[in-house]
Amino acid sequence: MSEQPSWPSVMRTTLHLWFKRRSLRIGRRGVVGLSVLLTAGLVAALCIVLVIRPGATSASVTPPGSTQAGQSPDQGPLQAEAALRGQAAAWIAAQVSPAAIVSCDPAMCAVLQAHGVPSSQLLVLVLADADPLGSDVVVATPAVRSQFGARLGEVYAPEVIASFGSGAQRIDVRAIAPDGAAAFESALPAQNAARITAGQQLLANKLMIVAHAARPALAGGEVDPRLLVTLAAIAAQQRVSVLSFGDPSPGAPDVPLRGAQLRVGTRAELRTLLSFLRAQQAPYLPAAIRTAGGNYTVSIYYDAPGPLGMGG
Repeated sequence: MSEQPSWPSVMRTTLHLWFKRRSLRIGRRGVVGLSVLLTAGLVAALCIVLVIRPGATSASVTPPGSTQAGQSPDQGPLQAEAALRGQAAAWIAAQVSPAAIVSCDPAMCAVLQAHGVPSSQLLVLVLADADPLGSDVVVATPAVRSQFGARLGEVYAPEVIASFGSGAQRIDVRAIAPDGAAAFESALPAQNAARITAGQQLLANKLMIVAHAARPALAGGEVDPRLLVTLAAIAAQQRVSVLSFGDPSPGAPDVPLRGAQLRVGTRAELRTLLSFLRAQQAPYLPAAIRTAGGNYTVSIYYDAPGPLGMGG
């Protein structure tokens, strides 16, 4: 059995962000009292998670190809729910920025930590008046949607950057809009137009050769602005081919593409390209830079969520 998550660390993060958002001025005795209440709530929630999740104890392990006596007919849906949580957690661990704070229900936070997301990055939505403000991403599980209702999309997090499953068990990964959903929605047309203009300028750049399959993404404003700026800077100093754009967000086709595959013609050009990419600073430093041996091809991608203020 894997080691249980370090919930005291998660609780410290939750308390810190909760108090910071509200600028509470309470004495040490009040903080200690609230810490005790929150600890009790999280321990109870974790106990519930361990009881209802199949595979939580050795007694519930079923060998492949066999079934347990008295197996509940609800175990199938529970396993499906656990699988969706695992898919969402794996995507977040691989794609969401290590600097982002992720808000989640206790069960989802446990799965995220099991997938390597540090406890300091998690904000547990367990208090009665908790909200995801102070985080960058919220994992909208059925429990979180039930807790916040329409406010989740209409107030806090209007953009779905990834989605797993369907129906009532669906899990959405949403980006928090710091200035509110209304401001986010009103800025979308201008941001989309800016990405289209930048893409068309790149298509007209004679130092950039864009493969036929990659041209619609540039022309249609489907490329992340960090990637657009980086490509423009590269094309200003050396010839480069854009083979494809990728890293789409599952279940969220309107989110700009954060990855690209590039190719140069010589080993010297490859060294120049790699040196340029690795010298960038946030937000233009790619999350990953990979080379394919022998053919001077470089794949890069940026973390999610994209920068809202830049049209991402």
